[in-house]
Amino acid sequence: MSDEAQEEKKTGESEEDAVGELTIEERQEALKRARWNVLMYLGLAALLFGFALYPFMSTTMDVDEGIGSTDKTITVWGLPVAGEDFTDIPVEIDITVQSLPTDVNSIEIFMIENAKGCESTDGSIGETRSQLQSGDSEHPNQYHIIEDPVESETYSVEMSVDPGIYCLQVVVDSSGSGFSGINVNADVSLYPTQLPLAIFAALCLLMSGFAFIGAQKHGKHVKSLVEPKEKASIEDSVLAQTSAQRIAAGPSGPPTGPTGPPTGPSGPPAPGPTGPPAPGPTGPPSQEEATVEPTPEPIIEPVSEDIYEDQGNGWYFRKFPDGTYDQKVYVIKDGFYVPHEEPSS
Repeated sequence: MSDEAQEEKKTGESEEDAVGELTIEERQEALKRARWNVLMYLGLAALLFGFALYPFMSTTMDVDEGIGSTDKTITVWGLPVAGEDFTDIPVEIDITVQSLPTDVNSIEIFMIENAKGCESTDGSIGETRSQLQSGDSEHPNQYHIIEDPVESETYSVEMSVDPGIYCLQVVVDSSGSGFSGINVNADVSLYPTQLPLAIFAALCLLMSGFAFIGAQKHGKHVKSLVEPKEKASIEDSVLAQTSAQRIAAGPSGPPTGPTGPPTGPSGPPAPGPTGPPAPGPTGPPSQEEATVEPTPEPIIEPVSEDIYEDQGNGWYFRKFPDGTYDQKVYVIKDGFYVPHEEPSS
């Protein structure tokens, strides 16, 4: 192992020792800071998500009744990534139709990118309009058409554009010669900060997750310091020690079986009776024989009794004749085996 690896290992061990040596007050303070960090990052994430849904750029446009259209130069700022991708700026346009002539076929909305905006006179705006209508544009999300619009209706249109300068046009397509009676307006909202704020909000959520893990860790250490585990009783300690010793000792050897085959009879059976049975009594029993008291049967005392096994340090286990053990620990008191009782505190 290189010297750098050894130094890193020593540094890691020293940091773990420093963390382990924190007092309960320091642990509680670290837990409090971690919980505040969780709340702070969650609050920042909610605030950023809220601002991401708020349009920072908005404008209103009214269609000119004389020409049947309106236009306005709009500057859109955001991440300078060209092409149709996730970095495009969302644009929401609400077209409100109050009244229309009967010969109106459609309403078209154009987002035409031009460095001079709607003031360009070189014909580039008309060329871009033709490309958007035919579908030949590189960015098709800059055009929308409302077929057969209805009065007293509001149409919501969503577009996405790259940062730049645009000429926003709302055109009412009428097959007649006049545009009298047109009352159409557009509310335009742009969300240039939606993507950056959403990214920062996601990072805050991630940081809140790490802070929550740290709070759980500190809370576990504080709980172990404030609420230590209960000490095992003497009976439990003795039982656990004895069980461990018996498991470690194991059986003393294989079971002993018979040392040889069973032995049969050594000779022929004894001969039966050689004659008739002896004659029975010739009369009733005499008075002396009748008054003889019966001999009482001997009382057989149990062969096995409870055995108290010495476990050392004055502790005994009570073993029953059937080989089982009492779950209490016994001690000798006044010459008798009595169950041990914990002294009242």
